[in-house]
Amino acid sequence: MEDERMKRLFATGVCAGGIAAIMTELSGPIGMVSWVFFIAMLSYYASGCGLDGFERSLATNCAGVFWGWLILTLSTIIPGRFSLISVFLIVIAMCMVAKIHLLSFVSGAFVGCSCFFGTEFNAKGVLYALVIGNVAAFISDLLARKLGDVLEGTGKNK
Repeated sequence: MEDERMKRLFATGVCAGGIAAIMTELSGPIGMVSWVFFIAMLSYYASGCGLDGFERSLATNCAGVFWGWLILTLSTIIPGRFSLISVFLIVIAMCMVAKIHLLSFVSGAFVGCSCFFGTEFNAKGVLYALVIGNVAAFISDLLARKLGDVLEGTGKNK
């Protein structure tokens, strides 16, 4: 049992690491914020993986960018103490929308919001990297499942 788990973990490491290495090399030429890409991959794996995890990770990451933009916008319109109140209220809203299944991965919303602030409000760059990172993680997970089957001897090519 432990041997099979190690083979699965190894397969995940090989596939995620390979895609991450390629994307690190490509991030400059394609104008992608590489650290946001890595955070998006993390978000996918933390969401539970699979199609449902992919959808929830991507949706909440993108929603988080919107929440960050809303905090910034409200803080600009009404500065001062209202900024604190707007952060407080929007974080509550970020958690409350988790009632909707697609937005139920609350950590993903914090990922998107944090990346938006961490790039000094580069919404376009963040959304670009979040989409690519989630797609890359989804693909790496699919590849890792196939490689894991092969390593365990349960694949079709036995």
